[in-house]
Amino acid sequence: MNDQAERATKWQLATVAFFVLLAIFPIIVVAVSSFKLPRDIFSYKPIVFFEPTFGNYTDLFRNWPKFTEGLVNSLAVTIGSIALVLAASLPAAWAFSRMPQHGGVGKSAMSLFAMKMLPPLVITVPLFPIFSAIGLDDSKIGLILVYAAMEFSLAVLLLKTMIDGIPRELEEAALIDGCTGIQAFRRVTFPLLLPGIVTVAIFTTLFVWNDYLFALVLTTARSVTAPVVLADMLASIGEGRSTWGEVFAAATVQLLPVLIFTFIVQRKMMSNGAAGGLKG
Repeated sequence: MNDQAERATKWQLATVAFFVLLAIFPIIVVAVSSFKLPRDIFSYKPIVFFEPTFGNYTDLFRNWPKFTEGLVNSLAVTIGSIALVLAASLPAAWAFSRMPQHGGVGKSAMSLFAMKMLPPLVITVPLFPIFSAIGLDDSKIGLILVYAAMEFSLAVLLLKTMIDGIPRELEEAALIDGCTGIQAFRRVTFPLLLPGIVTVAIFTTLFVWNDYLFALVLTTARSVTAPVVLADMLASIGEGRSTWGEVFAAATVQLLPVLIFTFIVQRKMMSNGAAGGLKG
């Protein structure tokens, strides 16, 4: 039995390793190709060993200043979306968890599933004339509102599930000790929600930073994000306005902030949560 269990474990590890490699292999190819000369990227014989060059990155930022603007816009929209999603979803999740019997709050939570099931294209098309009429087209605020609305339902459901697992007695004990409702939430519930907050922040970042459809339809010049510029670069290869080296360099640059953010935020907030738990 032990041999069978060991073989099963090895097969499981091999399967996981295979799919992880399958997922990261294109990313590795893009990152490595960004340091190759454009003529060597799609050479007949794949070039594995080469002398790295930063020429593609130099050409990228020299020939495509719009990409830098797109990165700045993506950063601003991502930060704004995370802040708005958390500000709206935290009190909503607490209400859905702690007050399900008041005014049909518990039943209304099911409507959040319907919001997440709608195809983005169905929402995008009617939003454009509405945003144009109220002056939110081609604006960062408009994108932040759309992204926050799209991620709100997932954030509320995730945080509600975590609050359901926190005993009410902890909040009641804080109230007995003289805390107000807000103070009890901030001192007791909030530290225990840090893993869920990290998850919501990461999911929101991945969605907003990589979104192409909403940014393409709702922006034209001032608020164009990095994915839209990257798609423009890819389409202009045939016209000679960009090269595959520049495209791969742009894709690598766009990928790095997400990886850095996910790593830093997860490590930082997890350590803070552990420290808060020890103090409590």
